[in-house]
Amino acid sequence: MKLLNKTIFYFLFFSSVIIFLGATLLYSSIKKLVYDEIDSSLVTEMEIIRDQIEQTKTLPEFGASFGNQLEVRFVDGPVKERQVINDTLITDSSGYEHHYRYIRCTGNLTKDKGFIILSLHTLHGKNELLEYIGLYIILLFLCLFVISILLNYFLFKRLWRPFYISVAEAEKFDIQSGALPDLPETNITEFRRLNAVIGQMTRKMRDNYLNLKEYHENSAHEIQTPLAVIRSKLEVLMQRKELKKESLNLINSINEASTKLYKINQGLLMISKIENLYFHEEKEVSLADIINNTLLNYWEIMNLKKIEVSNTAEDKGVVKMNELLADTLISNLISNAVRYNFDGGFISCLTGKGFIIITNSGIPLLKDPELLFMRFHREGDNPQSVGLGLSIVKKIVDTYNMKIAYTCNGNVHEIRLDFDTNSIIP
Repeated sequence: MKLLNKTIFYFLFFSSVIIFLGATLLYSSIKKLVYDEIDSSLVTEMEIIRDQIEQTKTLPEFGASFGNQLEVRFVDGPVKERQVINDTLITDSSGYEHHYRYIRCTGNLTKDKGFIILSLHTLHGKNELLEYIGLYIILLFLCLFVISILLNYFLFKRLWRPFYISVAEAEKFDIQSGALPDLPETNITEFRRLNAVIGQMTRKMRDNYLNLKEYHENSAHEIQTPLAVIRSKLEVLMQRKELKKESLNLINSINEASTKLYKINQGLLMISKIENLYFHEEKEVSLADIINNTLLNYWEIMNLKKIEVSNTAEDKGVVKMNELLADTLISNLISNAVRYNFDGGFISCLTGKGFIIITNSGIPLLKDPELLFMRFHREGDNPQSVGLGLSIVKKIVDTYNMKIAYTCNGNVHEIRLDFDTNSIIP
């Protein structure tokens, strides 16, 4: 839910409660004032009648002196002195009910004689007045409620406009373009602070990216070149006939270590480039075609190990991604299937719509297969492995929101790759 809509929602909720309570309180106050006036009139009439009864010892004739219905009578014997004011309903001969406010007073004239005074005041006109007042109160508060909602909506929308512009600019920010977000000017302190933080963060991100990019470019050149020189010199030394067997073994160990160091450097550079969005160019590539080409590249090794190969393409497996990363993804998966296979084993590749399954034979795993996606974690003591192949695969998979799962059942290893094809235009 948007912040503006949530703010309006809370405003509606609390305003509704406050308006309801306010309207109820106002209506109750007006009703109390009207009833207090009626009660005061009834009490005054009752006191006048009671005073005349006590003075004259007879029932007075009031006639049209009061506008209320009166009933005054004597009773034999003493009565309990009390005064009650309440509402009542009286039904006339036609069955229509009339609302009245009444006062009933009882007292004693002598020890053996009491009196009862009953005065009724009709509420017909007063109730109609209260109904109109209640209706006007409801309409007034509803109008104020609607006006407040509209004012708050347009006011909040205008006040929050710089925030939404800043968020949109931050979303469009591309660290590779080098252009900083164009943040709007605002006189709101919180939004100015937000813009300052966004500007500071994006500048720092761009500077860090440029520094990392420069480091990668320099390290790729400065480290690989000496390694290439070392490896070439070692090959020259290994070809000399005058070297003893012990020296050849030492040179061979150094060559293996330098080769491993070269692979580690290449792997770490690849992971770092993926993390820093170095490969940003994308196109539609067919994973089925890449699998087919990769299998052809490994054909000699698989033929030497007598590995039976099966490749089924039910779908082209078209996905939008960087072509080099797609080649690296498939190459690492096929390479693992070949490297960790045994002589006379098998490799099966299946490409369907939105998934790839690569199954191969191999030595059973002793650890959780998910651990193989961690850096420098490998199964077995293969000297050719540096433990970065599946880490690179995991980085590529996460970059493109794919899903990968590794399962092992005895000698059968299976990797399933699921990818989204909805963004591909047929």
